[in-house]
Amino acid sequence: MSATTSIGKGLILLCFIVVVYISLAAYEMDNTNVGQQLIQKKIVLASNSCANPATNTVESPGETNKPEQVVDLTVISRDFFLYLSSHLRDTPYAGVKNYSNYIIAKSKLNPLPGVIPLRSDFGPVLNDVNYFRYPIEIPKCRNNNVAHLNVSSLFVAIISAPNYFDKRNVIRQTWLSYLQKQTDLNLAGFGFVVGLPEDQETRMKIEAENDQHNDILQIEMRDDYYNLTLKVVGLLNWINDRCSRVDFILKVDDDVYVNVRNLREAMKNLNSSEQSVYGSVVYNPPQRGGKWEVSLQDWPWNNYPPYFRGAAVLMPGSAISSLLAAAQTTPYFPFDDVYLTGLCTAKAGIKVRHSDSFFLGGAAETPEPCHVRTSVTWLTDSVTHLEKSHWAFHDFYQNVTQCFVVRLDGTNQTADHEEAIDFPFSS
Repeated sequence: MSATTSIGKGLILLCFIVVVYISLAAYEMDNTNVGQQLIQKKIVLASNSCANPATNTVESPGETNKPEQVVDLTVISRDFFLYLSSHLRDTPYAGVKNYSNYIIAKSKLNPLPGVIPLRSDFGPVLNDVNYFRYPIEIPKCRNNNVAHLNVSSLFVAIISAPNYFDKRNVIRQTWLSYLQKQTDLNLAGFGFVVGLPEDQETRMKIEAENDQHNDILQIEMRDDYYNLTLKVVGLLNWINDRCSRVDFILKVDDDVYVNVRNLREAMKNLNSSEQSVYGSVVYNPPQRGGKWEVSLQDWPWNNYPPYFRGAAVLMPGSAISSLLAAAQTTPYFPFDDVYLTGLCTAKAGIKVRHSDSFFLGGAAETPEPCHVRTSVTWLTDSVTHLEKSHWAFHDFYQNVTQCFVVRLDGTNQTADHEEAIDFPFSS
């Protein structure tokens, strides 16, 4: 037997012993601690079935192939890493720090060289959140010119797809038009947020649309469903640079109808200096198939953190810089609602405050008067649904239609359409 053969067999045996040792150690811990203790280590994935200990190096930003002393380093095979992720599926999500450590290990992320951290206490910079460019821009937020009325200022960001021209036009003619006419809401600015379309014809139509309305904020990024996280981070960066002094930001999708009167009532008791975001919490588990599929390797846990239905979220301007700093230091996740209101809020120490009425789905094609009366925003499934939602809003507040509520004695009573509704948010 040659010396080379002996060394090769010895390395294979060593690899086997290491894997068995780690496996035995893992099985001595309960399922929850397995995930947490292994993820909290600095894990390096070997590209082959076994790494060569003699060539183990760590690359620093701007340096390559420079050996350094490695401390607290665990080298495991990719197959074994995938095995671990499959076994984490029975354990609960254990916090944003563990998520970040897991993705850093899985994807071999290194800190970005030369990027100044927005918050030095948030950890290493993983995403360049300031690189975004805006081929088409809206004016920066106006100053609060009605401060003497003690009215909160509001910026409205409507997330839209490039080719949804009809939806944007209907919104301009319905709830957005109504919002602009309110004297007891200080509208500091608004815009439809789009990315770059793939075809030149759509690009030219968007430019013509903006020439007419001057309300398009275009982010220089490919616009598709799985880039929504990038779009939201690009929006946060724009707000932080040009609109950070606004009291509140409403981020809303273009398939959502906004009951402006109830939005105004919901904002009345909110403090813009409080580090909280507001919306309707959802507890959906990760989906392993379909449109919202996420693999075990990308999210191995059996639940998400509490997060908002991202189609409608209200954020104070004072929280934007912290959310952007959290996005700079938290690995991206493809679903923007989980990322922004589940991961980044936790990283930034921002409270998630819930109201069942802030965002609702499943409204009738023509929403019922009582639905209009008690809802702030709701999902629509077509341009026609948006239009009918506005007519339902108009008819209820003009007392054309009535909402009947059941009194304590069991009889029906017509609700006063002028009565203000309270929208409390729980922590």
